[in-house]
Amino acid sequence: MTPARPQNDGRVVVLGRIGAPFGVRGWVKVNSFTDPPEGIVDFPSWELVRAGLAERRAVLGWKRAGRAVAVQLEGVETREQAQALTGTEVQVGRDELPPTAPGEFYWHDLMGLETSNRDGVPLGRIEEILELPAHPVLVLKGDRERLVPLVPDRLVAVDLEAGRVTLDWHPDD
Repeated sequence: MTPARPQNDGRVVVLGRIGAPFGVRGWVKVNSFTDPPEGIVDFPSWELVRAGLAERRAVLGWKRAGRAVAVQLEGVETREQAQALTGTEVQVGRDELPPTAPGEFYWHDLMGLETSNRDGVPLGRIEEILELPAHPVLVLKGDRERLVPLVPDRLVAVDLEAGRVTLDWHPDD
């Protein structure tokens, strides 16, 4: 493995995490963060990152394995090699993602953006997005922590170039 390095424009997106070996021939289970989970295999090669070290590996094959996806990676042929990858992050460069349609965005692109309500009152910076059963929730950190549902009724505008998100949310909520 080589030291992890920014890829392409320097921004990376974590698509999943490698779990346990799947069988004895080097396949691994992958906890995919994509929707649908098998969308992770739309990327023909992955940057595998663990403990600050990275390596690029091609995806040779895949199949569903319950809620996870099982994949065969280039150069991983034994259960022991697969076991050594457990916990490794699966990343791709941000510029490897397909472009979004107008009015759409990737959650990853919202991270770190400043938010305000319709009246311009600052609500905080987006630190995290929790995927809860009912709907995703923005975790905002500012003068205090706020949890705001990421639903169309609350999301007024996203301006990625300006680094701002406008929400329909009262600052006391």
